[in-house]
Amino acid sequence: MSPKRQVNHNIRKHFNGIIYNISRYVEIALSIVILVVIVLAGVRLVMEIAGTSVSSMDTEFFTSFLSQALSLVVGVEFVKMLCQHSAQTVVEVLMFATARQMVVEHLGPVETLIGVLSIAVLFAIRKYLMTDNDDMNSRKHKEESEH
Repeated sequence: MSPKRQVNHNIRKHFNGIIYNISRYVEIALSIVILVVIVLAGVRLVMEIAGTSVSSMDTEFFTSFLSQALSLVVGVEFVKMLCQHSAQTVVEVLMFATARQMVVEHLGPVETLIGVLSIAVLFAIRKYLMTDNDDMNSRKHKEESEH
């Protein structure tokens, strides 16, 4: 490689590193914002429950509560996915989101069957196809251990 190409390659590599670091910090900042919103929504949910009399807690109230609570769970799993960057967390987010949709939306028989099959496929993927080497950070861990 000519010296000029080597310099261009080094500059491009340096800027790629800077851009990657900036994107990681932005991702962490967004994770913190999402987590704050989840905590505030959780507090609001608890206050709503505390302010509701037992006699007015009917099935509609329970469905609304379950929808909000499961949305918070999906949000927490999403934040974990942003922080961990592993295939495992991606599969977990998909499982929770599918389960939430099935429970809250009261789907028809065909949609319920598709949801159950989707969750079964995700469990099978997690159990049989995923290993520790499937983590998206495995290359990063290997590089760190080599230094």
